[in-house]
Parts: sequence; C-alpha cells; structure tokens
Amino acid sequence: MVPEIFVIASRHGGVSMDEDRRIRFLVAPILFVASLLWGAMSDETARDFIIKQVLEKSDWSKSIELIAGGGVVVFAAGYIIGTFTYFGLRLIFLCRGRFHEVALSDESLKQVWKRLGALGMPDRSQELSAGAAFDFDVLRKSHKGVHRWLFRRWNAFNIAANSLCALMFSFLVGPFIGVPWGLTWCLPVAVFAVILAPVMVWAWRDTMNMLGFMASLEANKPNNLPWADI
Repeated sequence: MVPEIFVIASRHGGVSMDEDRRIRFLVAPILFVASLLWGAMSDETARDFIIKQVLEKSDWSKSIELIAGGGVVVFAAGYIIGTFTYFGLRLIFLCRGRFHEVALSDESLKQVWKRLGALGMPDRSQELSAGAAFDFDVLRKSHKGVHRWLFRRWNAFNIAANSLCALMFSFLVGPFIGVPWGLTWCLPVAVFAVILAPVMVWAWRDTMNMLGFMASLEANKPNNLPWADI
C-alpha cells in the first residue's frame, strides 16, 4: 500500500516513487521494529508488558497492517534512518576526499570525462557530478539495461546500509523503552548485522566496478584492441 500523499503527488507530477524506492524506505523501519519486538519478547518483564498492556488492550492487528503496508509514519522513519546512514557514509568518504556515491579509478574517471565531453583535466571534486551524468545521460540512453542493473545494485546497497543502521539504532533505543540487552536478542540481530555489512560492501563494489567497466568500453573499441589485427 502506497501512502495516499505519494499517490496524489505522483499524479500531479510531484513525488514519484517506484517499487524499488518504496522497498528502500520500508525495509529499514520494519527491521528496526522487528528487532525491538524480538528483544522485548526475549525478556520476561517486557514480554508480559507487551502481551497484557499492548496486545490485549489495542487493535494491534491494524498496527501491524499499517507497518507492513507502509504508512506515512513508516516512510518517515525510513527517511530518518536513511538520512543518518547517508550522513555517516558521506562523512567517512569525505575524510578521504571522495564521494561514496561515485568512486572511480583515475583511468575510469578520465574515460567518463572524455565520454561526457567535459573541458579541462578530470577533477576529483566533480567526480560525483561526472558519474551521475555518465549514468543518467550516457548509460540510460545507450545501455538502458546496464543503467537499470546499476540502479538495482545501488538500491541493494542502500537497503543493506539502511538496515544495518536500523539494527544498530534498535540496540541504542531498546534500553530506553524497557527492552534490556540480552544474549537472546543481541546475538541473532548482531549476526544478521554482520552478514549485512559484506552484502553492503559487495553491492557498492559491484556498482563502482560496473561504472568503471562501462567507461572503459569507449577506449576499447575494436580498432584499439591489441588483437584487432589478428
């Protein structure tokens, strides 16, 4: 279920959210809530409170339907988690003078610069703009399938990164709402978080490697290949 505000906006040329972006905003907050519920059900005091004070005295089925369906509150939570995730990633990469959205080798950046017809020497400070222009202007027009593949892998990276951030948040928030840290809660959630970390890295590397590979195609035309005269 898409919140009505997004449906109305998309009809009037405003906000447009496809299925991939909806999933990105839904997965992290759902995992956040699921982690806290698992932690609460793992503790006897918290479990009794949830069963007696929450489930028995409220229409909890509608709350679950709201969360699963993707209400505005869930999308807002997803946006908040995504903002913190983006902020953290941006800071980490800026400390290295790079952008996490686009990180190309010197040769790949040179080829992207050439394909775009940009003036002057390749400039690392414009790497993000060059990469985005290359993807949306060049690849989307001449290699639409690759452009879609890049979008899916980038979406997979964002989902993994946001989910990892959401699980970490659940550990921080838990004690403040009466969910104590315990092995039954922390261990399985931490294991899943450990699995998410390499999945996130792999998706990021896949995206950057494909960008670099597609940039190299222009330089490797058949007449430039070492075996072209064979």
